[in-house]
Amino acid sequence: MAVRDNSFGIADLQDKMLDIFKYLDTICGKTNLTYWAAFGTCLGAIRHKGFIPWDDDLDVYMPRHDYEKLWSIWNEVSDDPKYKLCRTGHDKNYHHRVMQVVDTTTTFINRRCADDDIEHGVYIDIMPMDGAAPDKLGQLVQAYHAIIYSVYNIQVEPEFHGNKMMEVGTRFLLKAVKNPERRYKLWKKAEKKLTRYDSRTAVQCLDFNNYFKLLFKPMQSNWFKPVRVPFEDTTMCVPADYDKYLTLVYGNYMQLPPEDKRTTLHNTVKIDLNMPYTEYKGQYYCVEK
Repeated sequence: MAVRDNSFGIADLQDKMLDIFKYLDTICGKTNLTYWAAFGTCLGAIRHKGFIPWDDDLDVYMPRHDYEKLWSIWNEVSDDPKYKLCRTGHDKNYHHRVMQVVDTTTTFINRRCADDDIEHGVYIDIMPMDGAAPDKLGQLVQAYHAIIYSVYNIQVEPEFHGNKMMEVGTRFLLKAVKNPERRYKLWKKAEKKLTRYDSRTAVQCLDFNNYFKLLFKPMQSNWFKPVRVPFEDTTMCVPADYDKYLTLVYGNYMQLPPEDKRTTLHNTVKIDLNMPYTEYKGQYYCVEK
């Protein structure tokens, strides 16, 4: 295990996420599933050869086909019971659009999920990459369905988007449809429509998981042939044309942000890397009002 000494106090958390990643990487290798590092994880791999020092998450993309396959085979191929693959469905909502591999021997309770009896361990995100419609109108339709999917899948008001119009729109849509069963049907229908194009054969692909960040920025599918690069004490796959991807997302990605922007992302109520989250039920989550 690599242990980083940095002034942000999250090196041990990063080590836990790195362990989860190594486990996922092994499973992908055994099952011939494709992934690439995404967002700050990809940026960290290129700029820092590891985590961005202040980063408190780890994100990977998977082509939609492989994403769904991983979900269907996880219980067959996973041989370590402490790692659980979690995903919002009919009976359980993680208030998160994407799948997570969770270390259930740890505690990482997001404030937005504190009312829910779910797996509250340290996790890494797995985000699906979908094919883009071949025309602009089709991509706009996909974007519409992506917004409907996101709002009714997460079912909480946005915390970090910074887009006032989206925040107001989200609140309106949540108030318009309050019934959980109706919300479930809406996001399942939207998910089916926005995922109709296969990213393995489409000329362009889209990330529908991050609201406006990439919603209207189609990427070339040929950017994403996976290549391995150093990451901490291991290696991970990144897009072969990572320069185009990172430039699209961050602009001049090799330039460090101002010091006041070097902050962690998550709004947590409790982190404990040595104790399972179940020890805190009734104290930090599922607290009776």
